[in-house]
Amino acid sequence: MEYKILLGVIGGLGLFIYGMYLLSDSLRKLSLTLLKTMLDMMTSNKLRATLVGVIVTAIIQSSSATSVIIIGFLNAGFITLTGALAIMLGAHVGTTITAQLVAFKLTTIAPIFVFVGVVGFFVARKDKNKNRGLAILGFGFLFVGLAMMSAAVKPLADNEVTRNAFLSFGKEPLLGVLTGFLVTAVIQSSSTTTGMIIAFASVGLLDFPSSLYLVFGTNIGTGVTAILASIGGNLASRKLALGNILFTVIATAVALPCASFYLTYIPMISGDIARQIANAHTIFNVVSTIILLPFVRVVVAFLDKLIPGQDYEKKEAKHLDKKLFVTPKLAVQAVIKEMVVMLDICGEMLDKARKCTVSYNHKLRNEISFDEESVDEMQKSITSYIVEMTQTELTDKQRRLMPALLHSVNDIEKVADYCEHIVNLSQRTFEHDLTYSPPALQELDKLFDKTETLMRHTKKAILYDDHKAATITLNIEREIDELTAQYKMNHVKRLAEGICFSDAGLVYSDVLTDIERLNDHLCNITKGILHIGKR
Repeated sequence: MEYKILLGVIGGLGLFIYGMYLLSDSLRKLSLTLLKTMLDMMTSNKLRATLVGVIVTAIIQSSSATSVIIIGFLNAGFITLTGALAIMLGAHVGTTITAQLVAFKLTTIAPIFVFVGVVGFFVARKDKNKNRGLAILGFGFLFVGLAMMSAAVKPLADNEVTRNAFLSFGKEPLLGVLTGFLVTAVIQSSSTTTGMIIAFASVGLLDFPSSLYLVFGTNIGTGVTAILASIGGNLASRKLALGNILFTVIATAVALPCASFYLTYIPMISGDIARQIANAHTIFNVVSTIILLPFVRVVVAFLDKLIPGQDYEKKEAKHLDKKLFVTPKLAVQAVIKEMVVMLDICGEMLDKARKCTVSYNHKLRNEISFDEESVDEMQKSITSYIVEMTQTELTDKQRRLMPALLHSVNDIEKVADYCEHIVNLSQRTFEHDLTYSPPALQELDKLFDKTETLMRHTKKAILYDDHKAATITLNIEREIDELTAQYKMNHVKRLAEGICFSDAGLVYSDVLTDIERLNDHLCNITKGILHIGKR
């Protein structure tokens, strides 16, 4: 008998979890455009951010998924910690929609949803319609799983010892909260835990007081997902995960002394225990959000002191003032200054790429991604600035300079791309346990030295219109081209002698090509300064 109960609970729970996954994933795909629009609205405005959290989570039916998305945005620097915490508060409210749906007890007609969902999936030709079918299928699985769990544990309701064990959660509030926390932390879904609570309560295993304290615990447990998602992320994501847990603990600490109000007034709204649990879940999160929202900035300040330090941030264009258009010469100087800043970032990227080639470092990998995005954004800003400048009154000489500046900005952006690609290649060697031979490392070391020298002279040539520095870059480029050709031949010889292996050799060859092309783009700029070629 016991194994049948266990199998029923495990099978029902599996279907419920899979149904939650299908429903959440399909709804997310169906509403991707809406989600992007909603997430674009995320600002430091706490109320708006909270509403975004409520709506997004209600749409995708998963606060855990919302927390992962928000941490991704936070890592990318798209939102502030204040906005992210406000969104998470809203997400806790949005996730209660699942419990409200489960409380409708659609178990009798659940097979119809399963059938319609399966037919819809297999008949549909478009991905959008297939996702609709999967969403309906997931919705059906929710209630089929719920019915299986309820049917499996029903015999336990007649066992006085088992029933008293479950009812003890109502007599020992802290035990109920701890149990709800642990189960949710393991399952990684407060909606799933709440569904189990409703299933057990529906057959008489749990009364409302026991269910209430378990629900309190689930709200803390769901924060574990954010903690896991923040591992390997930046400081802001770790602050968000900790702040989220802090909010849920405070909310539970405030709610526990007020449990008598829940136990007295919520049963007046509905006599159905499933609906009582769902309503308690919703009211708890709505009230805690209203209470805690005004303190978001205070919590952010506390987290900044608790976890000191600043994240690596993207850099922005600072010299491009449109007021300078009245003095075109100064506007051109502003563009040149911004190009030098771009080149400085590329210099930092090259140094990080060099370090990663010797010993891969994931922190540097993340930083170089930020750097590349910074260069991309600055390229767009400078290009837009130059285009607007061409619409002002310029001398013939200044007007002829505009295309050269545009080309040079694009070349610097390409330099950043190649630096990032070298790091990507280094990541490949790390993930596949590939190593370069000592001669290959020495060759790369020499090429990096020459490239850094070429980059310094390029910067000097841009900043001071220095023709001597520009000429030096062309001489270095010829040396690099000759060395690259020689090193590729050396690589072939090492392969034949068994000193190098083919997998690592392929990556090494790609790095050589990247360095060569990177220097070509730098020299395109200096050729423009020397008026060689099309510029």
